[in-house]
Amino acid sequence: MKDLMRKLLINNNISRLLAGVLVCFVAHLSLSVPAVQAQSVDSLDRLFTIREIKVDERASRASEARRTALAKAEQQAYDKLLKKITQPEGRARLPELSAREKQALISGIEVVEEQASSRRYTATLNIRFEPANVSQFLALHSVPHVLSTGRGIVALHAHQTGLDEFLWQPNEATIEARAAVDWLNRIRQYVFPRGEIRERLAVTYREIAEFDADGYDQIARFHDVESVLMISSGWVQAENGGTLTYKFLSTDGGLAGENEITISGENAQVAALALMFEDVLEQIDTAWRDQLLVDTGTGGEMTALIPTINLAVLTDIKKRLEDVTLVQNFKIMSVGLPFSRVSFHYTGREDQLVLALRYAGLALDMYGEQKLLNVRASE
Repeated sequence: MKDLMRKLLINNNISRLLAGVLVCFVAHLSLSVPAVQAQSVDSLDRLFTIREIKVDERASRASEARRTALAKAEQQAYDKLLKKITQPEGRARLPELSAREKQALISGIEVVEEQASSRRYTATLNIRFEPANVSQFLALHSVPHVLSTGRGIVALHAHQTGLDEFLWQPNEATIEARAAVDWLNRIRQYVFPRGEIRERLAVTYREIAEFDADGYDQIARFHDVESVLMISSGWVQAENGGTLTYKFLSTDGGLAGENEITISGENAQVAALALMFEDVLEQIDTAWRDQLLVDTGTGGEMTALIPTINLAVLTDIKKRLEDVTLVQNFKIMSVGLPFSRVSFHYTGREDQLVLALRYAGLALDMYGEQKLLNVRASE
């Protein structure tokens, strides 16, 4: 009996200690809520900023060349933004805007570099659109769009030309083709391996070419990301061109595809590789948009339970919510064991929210008649 009472007393003390730790932790978490909102702002800034628009204009005067260049840059940025955040069928419903109407959607232009002479103006510009104005414009015409950026992903490309195999070694054709493609203005943030010794030891050409690389997760960790895009291609030279066959695999969503490009003309291999990169990136962007298109004309408020037996779970969920741009005004309503209760506002339909949470590694399920927010079991 004494042993039983001692166990009950110890368990009670542990529960009270854990509850006290939870209260202190949640107090700290509440003070950290602005960080969640700041992360969302950063995510929206990446999504609604079109980077490295290059312009080169000539005119009778430098000021005229600059005005023409800026007007063309704004048009290019607008087209790139719509392609980035909406699907083709949605874009087809939008009216043609005047130059002034497009300017009204822009919140700022950053000059990365510029040069001007008496008759010529060249520059590299970053153009940021105001998310609220763009969302309002798209909602007015019932065009869903993406409101979340994708996670970083490392691109590994194994390429064969004749008997030559390239993964870590420099290859002029792949370097030139990669430079011709816009990797920046995508939903995902692409990074490339540096060819360091630790990277070379992690995976080989053959492993990437056959999608049988056990060490790809090490490459991802080296670059502080969770996913890898593997591309395998082979070029067969012909008399006036050649044929490129390729396949790809994205490790985080299992998205895969393959294709063949036959092309002729000068620098045919470079042109084929550039088309391959464009095709692969567009398929990845399209798959992302399919999951996370948001109807900004809808939204709501939700309360949910979060398991708090383990403090690490609450920390992890808070961190993951920082990546979900659809979620705003996260608040802690109560603290308890084994659950705490939270509330937040969200943009879009509830099924769109569920998909956004799922991509962030979270599951929104029913617990009796209440919502339960937890880390996905498969994570």
